[in-house]
Amino acid sequence: MKHKNLALEGLSERNDEFDPGSIIDTLINHRVMIAAITAAFILMGALYAFCATPIYRASISIRVEDNAPTALPDSKDLVRNASSLFQEKSSAEGEMQILRSKAIAMQTVDYLKLYIEAEPKRLPVLGGLIARHTDTRMTPGLFGWGGFVWGDESISVATFEVPRKQEGNAYTVTALSGGQYQLRGPGLEQPVTGRVGVDEQFESSHGPINLLVSKIDGESGAVFNLTRHSRQEALEQLQKGLQIDEQGNKSNVLGVLLEGRDPVLVTNILNDIGAVYVRQNVNQKGANAEKSLNYLEQQLPGAKRQMEQAEEAYNTYRNSHGLLDADEESRLILRQATEADSRLYDLKRQRQDLTAHLTAEHPSVVAIDQQIASTNKYVESLASRVKAMPTAEQGALRLMRDMRMSSDMYAALRSNIDTLRLVKAGQSASVQLLDTADVPERPVKPAKALVLLIAAVLGLFIGIGLAFLRDFLFKGVADPEELESRTGLSVYATIPVSDQQFQLTRKMSTTGEEKLALAFQYPMDPAVEALRTMRASLQYAMNGDRNNVVMLAGPLPGIGKSFLSANLGTLLAAGGKRVLLVDGDLRRGHLNQYFGLPRAAGLADVIAGTGSLEDTVHKEVLPNLDVLQCGEYPHDPAELLLSSNFRATIRAASERYDIVLLDAPAILAVSDTVTMAPVADSIFMVARFADTRAGEISESVKRLAQTGSKVEGILLNGFKVSRGNYAQSRRYGGYAYDAYYSDSAMK
Repeated sequence: MKHKNLALEGLSERNDEFDPGSIIDTLINHRVMIAAITAAFILMGALYAFCATPIYRASISIRVEDNAPTALPDSKDLVRNASSLFQEKSSAEGEMQILRSKAIAMQTVDYLKLYIEAEPKRLPVLGGLIARHTDTRMTPGLFGWGGFVWGDESISVATFEVPRKQEGNAYTVTALSGGQYQLRGPGLEQPVTGRVGVDEQFESSHGPINLLVSKIDGESGAVFNLTRHSRQEALEQLQKGLQIDEQGNKSNVLGVLLEGRDPVLVTNILNDIGAVYVRQNVNQKGANAEKSLNYLEQQLPGAKRQMEQAEEAYNTYRNSHGLLDADEESRLILRQATEADSRLYDLKRQRQDLTAHLTAEHPSVVAIDQQIASTNKYVESLASRVKAMPTAEQGALRLMRDMRMSSDMYAALRSNIDTLRLVKAGQSASVQLLDTADVPERPVKPAKALVLLIAAVLGLFIGIGLAFLRDFLFKGVADPEELESRTGLSVYATIPVSDQQFQLTRKMSTTGEEKLALAFQYPMDPAVEALRTMRASLQYAMNGDRNNVVMLAGPLPGIGKSFLSANLGTLLAAGGKRVLLVDGDLRRGHLNQYFGLPRAAGLADVIAGTGSLEDTVHKEVLPNLDVLQCGEYPHDPAELLLSSNFRATIRAASERYDIVLLDAPAILAVSDTVTMAPVADSIFMVARFADTRAGEISESVKRLAQTGSKVEGILLNGFKVSRGNYAQSRRYGGYAYDAYYSDSAMK
């Protein structure tokens, strides 16, 4: 028997392209799991946000002057002009490196003793949380054990020196009464006792330990963790933690940030670094001025002698040749020659600076070369004018020029020495600490709102991802057309989920005699209407068959097979057929509950020979419907079904009734259905919407085929019209059950 899928006639063609509706289905079907995962991540985020150790941030701002000196200028420049000492600009990038340098950071490490780590011993996670929200002190320890502290206890350690091999190892200090403490740790065979405020020395297996505990604020029994890190390690941690950036583009204002658990400590560290940096800048500037001053003072006697010798030579020459003072033209030539020499020197210095980072072909270097060439020509022209003068006047002019140059050099030296003395006395810095660090009041980490937002988004994405992964790995077939194409079987009916059935199922455990078959209680329910379609298909399929035994089977338990059997039997009987509904599940059958029947003898008793078919059948449970229960659960159901009595019982029933509807157990769970299958002429496979997989159906069909049994088609149960399944309801119109058959539509 091969028939068209009547439940799907007139439906649209399947769209194999990407369907957004399937995404909506997955999100709706797994909304509880997604919400639970999201809530779990939010809870974990909240625990982290409120339990994590707060991190505080402090900052300072430093302005770097444009005229900051970076190196000692050339000695000739110092002789000409001491201001050249302050004409080189400082690089902001270079100042950042100085701020982070060992020369600066190590002074702070030593001054604040950052290599000593001393803190109260707290219970992980909860200890810090409790301490941050209490200002009182409680008895140390957890139920008297561990020495954990819970309040504002603190310890101050001025000195802690350990052998190099013990650096980085953890010690504990336990407060004792009477201003004493007890030290435990590696290298100490027994705990040693010391006094607060006294510089103690303890012998260990690796060498002496020096410890000066300045102060302990805590009850007796409070424990503090104490660690001596190496200076290098403390330096590296500080350098790593410093965040230095220029605030704005070429602003010459540096921002220095530092984060840490102790707001007071990070503030002290930054303020000390700023003070050390400014102090070192002042000292460096004074040192440069001192070096320059010493050099100039050494040059001053020689310059004075050179000036006096030049004056004496000029006066001697003029007297010996009977010359008067130089005329106006000679003085003009002398001034022009001196200015030309000075300009030529400056141009050569500029070229030297440019060629340090530019090639000779660069336009700036080429322009300087042109100016040098022009100045040289000018000097040569002046020399030509001098040669045109009388010989005596040429000699006088040359000596006058030497005298002028030596006199100017001596005057420049005196002026620059006075300038450098003022610089040295002033000792003003070329950097300025604009903003000092204030103790931060609020932590910057963890940012509670941001943590909760990230946790929620992360949980949502993980929940959605797991939902799609679960559907990909475990979800059963949710499309009737896909089910047909993958199994080769027709879907005879698609039965939607019934809200009324949920109410009836709850009544089964409390009601003894009420008939709870959905088709009897709510005949207009959409699920019942879908089974009417199945009834029409079944009657057409069985037309002409000599055997009237129909079996409903399924791959696994929990797919609604008994529900379909009870209601299909009710509908067949309502259609005028004399129907015997047989509960063939001898292991966990419960068809009697759908009709308010108490547990009694049934199929197992008939097969075993302890009862007759006539006596065990419940007559007229509903008009034209008789029911044969499974009976008492036997110890050997598989062996009972293999007996000839089972086949004889079904054969006898088929002769008395128009239709024998056999509710069989799960095929993949037990072998009973495979044993029962040969007695049935029509076998229909029940599948659960989005739960049963195509492979399970194929395997079930394969097992039945091994006994020569043939599956006619599939009943797709549990279609969730009202709970998502947007893609299916959109494609198949939701079967329009609710709109057409609901009670409101009937009124």
